[in-house]
Amino acid sequence: MSTTTTNSSHDSRGKPAHLFVLIHGLWGTAKHMETIEQFINHSVPSSTSDKIVTIKPSCFRFWKTYDGLELNSQRIVSEIFYEIESLKEKNNLDVVKISFVGYSLGGLISRYVIGLLQDLKFFDKIKPVFFTTFATPHVGIEFFNDNVFDAVANRVGPYLFGKSGGQLFISDYDKILVTMADPDEKFFQGLKRFEKHILLANIRNDRTVAFFTSYITDVSPFDKFNDIKVEYLSDLPQAKIGNKVVSPKFVDLSKSRVLTLEDKKTFVGNKQEETPFVRKNKWSRILIIVLLASFVAPFWIPLVLTTSTVVSFYSFIKIQIVKGPPIGKHWNRVKSFVYGHAPIDPDDSKTGQQKREQRRTLDKHESFKGDTSYFTKESVDRVLYAEDRLLNRNMTTSEDEDYGATDTEELSETAMDKIIDMNVELNDKVIGASISILKQYESFPLFNDKKYKLPLNKEKQFIVNNLNSIDWIKIPVYLDVWNAHDGIVGRRGAASNPRGASTIGLWASILRNHLKEESAEST
Repeated sequence: MSTTTTNSSHDSRGKPAHLFVLIHGLWGTAKHMETIEQFINHSVPSSTSDKIVTIKPSCFRFWKTYDGLELNSQRIVSEIFYEIESLKEKNNLDVVKISFVGYSLGGLISRYVIGLLQDLKFFDKIKPVFFTTFATPHVGIEFFNDNVFDAVANRVGPYLFGKSGGQLFISDYDKILVTMADPDEKFFQGLKRFEKHILLANIRNDRTVAFFTSYITDVSPFDKFNDIKVEYLSDLPQAKIGNKVVSPKFVDLSKSRVLTLEDKKTFVGNKQEETPFVRKNKWSRILIIVLLASFVAPFWIPLVLTTSTVVSFYSFIKIQIVKGPPIGKHWNRVKSFVYGHAPIDPDDSKTGQQKREQRRTLDKHESFKGDTSYFTKESVDRVLYAEDRLLNRNMTTSEDEDYGATDTEELSETAMDKIIDMNVELNDKVIGASISILKQYESFPLFNDKKYKLPLNKEKQFIVNNLNSIDWIKIPVYLDVWNAHDGIVGRRGAASNPRGASTIGLWASILRNHLKEESAEST
């Protein structure tokens, strides 16, 4: 790093800004967070006087997600610091608030990032506001069914995804997920400082992250799904996403219940609007599974497992050599420039602009440039939601390209309104009246039935108990799709999964309500 500095300095304060950091998951890219970013940029700014800005870090894409929580978190912290400097230098914005949204593994990385920032006393300068996770394995990954697949997955899983795999299965030497749930550690202390803690968890159809771990609980009531009547929060408003009219899928666990024998005589299933015949019909679903097992799995699964194993080995070697960026020194430069009166370091200025350009380019034209993880991710995705891709397309290919590949920074209000027709104010009202239900997660009837209790070990029970000492808004979500792990964040664009998108829109109202209350208190 050059010690030369520019001759310019700044004395005036910029406009206050609230930075949302959106962190993708395993095998992921920043584009996976695009739908969430669109909702934040479209509906949140009107509820606050702060300038709303977003960043989707692109420094740990594809196979780099195998490199473990520590190295990836250091990369992200460095990218956040560059963006804070760029916002000041290029836009005259002072980041005074920060929020995190993590998807899948990205939720765990977000918590690790928060620990690093807590250690740097970052939150003494910048106010932590929202912490949200979508389908994140907070309690790690474990399969509990008594079958060959679950037994093999529990044994092989820790070795398939590099250092990250061992951490996800809590088989790593440091037991980092346990440490991150320890109230005496920086990760927990930093997390507690956020004003709102929100999580969204799929109750069904998430073949990557089970309900118990994303909801932070020791029960699993939805395994025998046909025995349960799913109820939703009352008066959820409809929205038009793309060309479909749907309702958000926030489950009301205070009303959801086990069916009696009498109930089962008339129960037609937990049906949803816009669910195709192929998914509703039992035999058609079986046919799809048989076809996948016969023609897709024999080729794709060995290829994915082999490739992932090779890259895991490479990742283990790499992280012994590659060192994370010096975030402590960088934070000192950020403080001196953004929150002091020193000029910006020219190397920081150049690197920050390069990272901005890289993110902008990737948003428009995601390219794996020979990275086989892109191929692997696409292969797994296509197997998991083959039905949705082939049998339940909500758009034509051209529409998918128009909506799914839009640069969020350039997305106009008019363009967004063409995709999403949602009564935001009504959403605010409905979710405001329902928050109390979403915080009663220790007293739901389904959770008190001992037959749903999972045999968690002491480490996982430690995580559950401690994380639940934090005041959460927990949102159970039911998406009747082939791959709810994709749908809960609308990974392919809002119109590709209308029910998932409307659910994200209702989540955004939690943010809006809090910011409006905060603004009212300050005036």
